[in-house]
Amino acid sequence: MKDRVKYSLPPPLHESCHWLMISHGKDRQRQTFFDASKHYYYTRIIPELRNKFVLSSSYGWLVLKDSNSQTCSLLNLVSMEMIWAPPINLNNYKFCILWLPPSNPNCQVFFIFKDFLMSWKPGDMKFIKKEFRLEVEEYMSLFTVNVHKGIIYAIVEPTSDTVFANFEDEIISFKKLINRNDFSIGVQEGNPHFDMYLIESCGEILLVNKIYSECFGNQKVVYNFKIYRIDYSQDGWVAVENIGKQAIFLSNSQGKFCDVSCSGLQTNSVYFTQGRNLFIFSLDDQSIKIYLPCPIVNKHNSTLSWIL
Repeated sequence: MKDRVKYSLPPPLHESCHWLMISHGKDRQRQTFFDASKHYYYTRIIPELRNKFVLSSSYGWLVLKDSNSQTCSLLNLVSMEMIWAPPINLNNYKFCILWLPPSNPNCQVFFIFKDFLMSWKPGDMKFIKKEFRLEVEEYMSLFTVNVHKGIIYAIVEPTSDTVFANFEDEIISFKKLINRNDFSIGVQEGNPHFDMYLIESCGEILLVNKIYSECFGNQKVVYNFKIYRIDYSQDGWVAVENIGKQAIFLSNSQGKFCDVSCSGLQTNSVYFTQGRNLFIFSLDDQSIKIYLPCPIVNKHNSTLSWIL
């Protein structure tokens, strides 16, 4: 790294702020890093990120997919260490999860499809396939999923039941944890849509619902967020009205809770992206702020990912 020019390396990604990475330009050869706490951006050309899609981000690592092949890799944006994974066909995959950092011997990458999971440990020569077994016939597929303390948690379609499973043999059997909740409380009349995110926070799993309507050529118009935690005594999810000094960062199908009290970011809020815009939803008064992180980015050929 000492011999590399500054323009080919990310800016110092210190933990006191949260960074939004925008991939853009021909073959996504440019990366613009937006400091959400200072509203300042840095544009770089990083060879390791050229022609790559970010599938997941955790522990300062990115899970990357080459757009022209079946090649995946892990990249640490601080050390610039890159770990190559075996080839994998990701057609119709739904979720990607990096469970634990590569420095942990239990680290695994999970690619989750409709009815099976592909897992890989750094150093292994191939992915391992594990079939799903859903205990209720009407369960069709997983709507949202996360891994917490070695347990897979998921919301299933079309019932919206919450299920869980332990990692055991080649078959992963899901069991019902809690019954369906009525997530329509507090939404507008009509036909609301939901994007659901299962996110870890302070040792437990929380559910974040992004509520939107569709208009203007199937564009999402987000107008509310609802947050829930599991209450086992009520066999269901109960609403969380305030997340205090934390903020939620949503990216693709994953997200993260972070303490932002000393960062200059807005507390008790949800940061999310759509198109090339950054939105901040206040849980205090349900207001939404809109920012354009980088005006030079083409809205038709850019992807935004939080570095979590």
